[in-house]
Amino acid sequence: MNILIGAVMLAAAATLILIGRPNRAGEHPRFLRFEAALVLYPPIVLSFIALGAAAFISGLLSS
Repeated sequence: MNILIGAVMLAAAATLILIGRPNRAGEHPRFLRFEAALVLYPPIVLSFIALGAAAFISGLLSS
């Protein structure tokens, strides 16, 4: 079960990274144009990566 949860969290992190990328002109998406969003978005993505990797590795080691 941890493997599935970890994979879903890592996929969510990858999706958040792709959604948050700037366009070719260098402009951020609409939801990242505020200062608070630029401060909060990276820790959220990193949390998904860290917790997803931990759950995935934990699932691999316990099976």
